[in-house]
Amino acid sequence: MKTMVLLVWISCWINVCTSAQGRYAQKLLNDLMENYSSALRPVDDTDKTLNVTLQITLSQIKDMDERNQVLTTYLWIRQTWFDAYLKWDKEEYDGLEVIRIPCNLVWRPDIVLYNKADEEASGPAETNVVLRYNGEITWDMPAITKSSCVVDVSYFPFDWQWCNLTFGSWTYNGNQVDIAMGMDSGDLSDFVENVEWECHGMPAVRNVIMYGCCSDPYPDITYTLHLKRRSLFYIFNLLLPCFLISFLAPLGFYLPADSGEKVSLGVTVLLALTVFQLMVAESMPPSESVPYVVYNIQYIANCFREQRATCAKGAEWKKVAKVMDRFFMWIFFIMVFLMSILIIGKAT
Repeated sequence: MKTMVLLVWISCWINVCTSAQGRYAQKLLNDLMENYSSALRPVDDTDKTLNVTLQITLSQIKDMDERNQVLTTYLWIRQTWFDAYLKWDKEEYDGLEVIRIPCNLVWRPDIVLYNKADEEASGPAETNVVLRYNGEITWDMPAITKSSCVVDVSYFPFDWQWCNLTFGSWTYNGNQVDIAMGMDSGDLSDFVENVEWECHGMPAVRNVIMYGCCSDPYPDITYTLHLKRRSLFYIFNLLLPCFLISFLAPLGFYLPADSGEKVSLGVTVLLALTVFQLMVAESMPPSESVPYVVYNIQYIANCFREQRATCAKGAEWKKVAKVMDRFFMWIFFIMVFLMSILIIGKAT
C-alpha cells in the first residue's frame, strides 16, 4: 500500500514538473522571438565575424555513377554557431537550459555543397535546432547529396577513387561567416558498408580562396573520400573468362592454313573478347583514361584481326597459285600436243 502511494506521488510530481517546464519553455520562446529577426546575422557588431563549426558524418554511399561521374552519398551534417540574440538566464526560467525549436525560426548559415551535381534545386531539411541558454545553436540535418567526382578507371577493377565534397557559404565571405572543422576528418563510426566500394578514410582540409573579383577571403572545407573498388566480382565475372579465352588465342596459330577450323576459331574468340570489351565500356566514363584490361583485350583482338588478314592474304595467294597451275597445265598440254604433231610429221 505504501509503495502504491509512493508511485502515485512520484507520478504526480513528474507531471507537475513537466507542465511547469512546458510553461516556462513557451514563455521563453515568446520572449526570445519577440523582437528577433532571422534575416540578419546574429552578431552584436556588424564588423564581427560569426564562426560556424561544420562536421560531416558519412552514413552511406548510395551510388557511384562512373559513366556520368556522379557520387551519391547519405550524410549527416552538423553545424554549430552562437546567436548573440538568443541568450537567457536559466534561473529565470526554472533552470531551463536547452530547448528545441523549428529551424526556420532562427538565422541559419547558407553553407552549401559547392560541387553539387543534382539537377533539382533541393534545400536543407527542415529539422529542429537545439538552442542552449548561452546562445549556442546546433543544427543536425540529414542530406542525400549528389556531387561531381572525377573518375580515373585506368586500373579498373583494382582502382582507387578520390572524391571531394566541398562545403562553404554561398553569399558570405570569410570576414562575415568563418567556417571551422569540428574534426580533422569525416565521421565514419556509423558508416554502412557498400557492396562495391570500400571507404578507407575521409580527411578534411580547410581552404581559404581569394578570387580575382574580390579582396575578401572565402573559406571552405573539403572532405576527400578515399574509395577502393571491391574487385572480387569483376575477377570472377570478367578477368577469369578473358584469361581463359586468351589461352585459346595461340591455338589459331598452330592450326594448318588449309583447315576449316582456323578461321572459325579466330572469329569465335574475337566475338567473345568483343562482348567482354563492350561489357567494360558500358560502365566506364567516355574519357581518355582507358582501363588497362580494355588494352589487353584490344591487343588480343588485334592479333586475331591480323591473323584473319593473313589468312585472307594466304587464301588470295592460293587462288593465284591455282590459276597459275591451271595456266601452265594448259601450256604444257599445248606444247606436248604440238611437239607430238611435229615429231609425227617428221617421222612420216
